[in-house]
Amino acid sequence: MIEILQVIPETLRDQAGKIYYDAFQRKLQPLVGQPLKTSRVLTAGLNLNLAIGVVVDGRLCGLAGLHNQAGIFSRVTLPDSLRELGLARGMFSWAVLNLFGAGANCPPEHLRIAAIAVDAQERGKGYGSLLLNSIFDKARREGYTSVRLEVVDTNLRARQLYERAGFLVVQTHSYPISSNWLGFSRDHVMVKALG
Repeated sequence: MIEILQVIPETLRDQAGKIYYDAFQRKLQPLVGQPLKTSRVLTAGLNLNLAIGVVVDGRLCGLAGLHNQAGIFSRVTLPDSLRELGLARGMFSWAVLNLFGAGANCPPEHLRIAAIAVDAQERGKGYGSLLLNSIFDKARREGYTSVRLEVVDTNLRARQLYERAGFLVVQTHSYPISSNWLGFSRDHVMVKALG
């Protein structure tokens, strides 16, 4: 049975953290290192009240993290980062992880998707589309006029999903020096107007 959760319960925090970390590991690993410790720091920093989940037979298979004027999906605390990663790496990781977590500013009439992540074993089953449709429904219910996200240039599969869902590229940011160590050199800001 497939169920969409408008808020991910605390009992699924570890599953949510694993899915989130696994999806963004390629971006984070060159900056932060120490996968198990970084995963624990990220997991502790998730605001599950701003996450929509896809649960199949009791197991979390995907999530969407949202940002709005009330808060953000992922915020790493300095004490968690220092405890897990030590002083130097902890300070650096805290700054980097919160930079990724906070992301770009978003106009108040836009609901921003901070992350969509589907368990690697569950990809290709339509869970990403289910999450997007749930986000659109939530945005309409809460009075938003648009949904916004950013996608890196190397994530072609995600960009195609977003384009099929009606998102349009409205801006592109270039990061020429990052391609060698982060694996991408641009991100595209995409917006879908809600009718």
